Amino acid sequence: MKNKKEERETYRGSRAKHQAEPNSTALLLVVLLRPRPKQCRSEQMGENLGQLKVTVVRGKRLVIRDFKSSDPYVVVKLGSQVAKTKVINSCLNPVWNEELCFSLSEPVGVLNLEVFDKDYFKTDDRMGHAHFSLHPLVSAARLRKVLKVSSGETTLRKVVPDSENCLVGESSIACVDGEVVQVAWLRLCGVESGEIQLKMKLIETPVAGTR
Repeated sequence: MKNKKEERETYRGSRAKHQAEPNSTALLLVVLLRPRPKQCRSEQMGENLGQLKVTVVRGKRLVIRDFKSSDPYVVVKLGSQVAKTKVINSCLNPVWNEELCFSLSEPVGVLNLEVFDKDYFKTDDRMGHAHFSLHPLVSAARLRKVLKVSSGETTLRKVVPDSENCLVGESSIACVDGEVVQVAWLRLCGVESGEIQLKMKLIETPVAGTR
C-alpha cells in the first residue's frame, strides 16, 4: 500500500498533467468567438462592371387610373438600388427623357421597372410592371473589348423577346463611339395595355493604368 507521501505525489502529478492538457471546449469557444476579417466591398459585391445609365424615354398607351387619364411616373430597380422619374400629369403617352444611374456589378442582375399613377389623397395606383435581363448588354460589352471597337457605330448583338425580358420586339445592342448602348421597348405586364421605351448605356470601369 502507498503511504500518504506517495499518494500526495501521485495526486500532484495527475493534477499537473490535467493542467498541462488543453481544454477542447475552451479552444472551440476561442475559435468561434475570434473576430473574422471583414470582407472588402469588392468581395461582397463582386466584380465592379461599371455604371449603368438608364434613360426612361417615354411611354405609350398607358392605362387610365384617374377619371379620364393618369399621372404616371416610373420606378426602376436594380438589386437594392432604386430610382424614379418625375411625374407627368394627365398623360397616357408621357415623355420623360430622364436618365437614372446605377452601379453594375457581378453577379449581373435583372432590371425591374414599375409604372404608378400619382395620387395625393390615397395610395398610388399600379399601372404595370416589366423586367429586363442585363446579361446580353454585359456580354456585348465584353465582345466590344475582344473586337477592340472604339469608334463609329457597330452592332454587337440582337436580343429577341423571351422569358428573361418583356421586349415588345427585337432589340439591338451597338457600340456607339466606344459606348455600349441598347434601346428597347418593354411591354407592361399585369395591365390591359402600355409600353415603356428605355435606352441603356454601360459605362465600363477603366482598367488600372489605362486611360
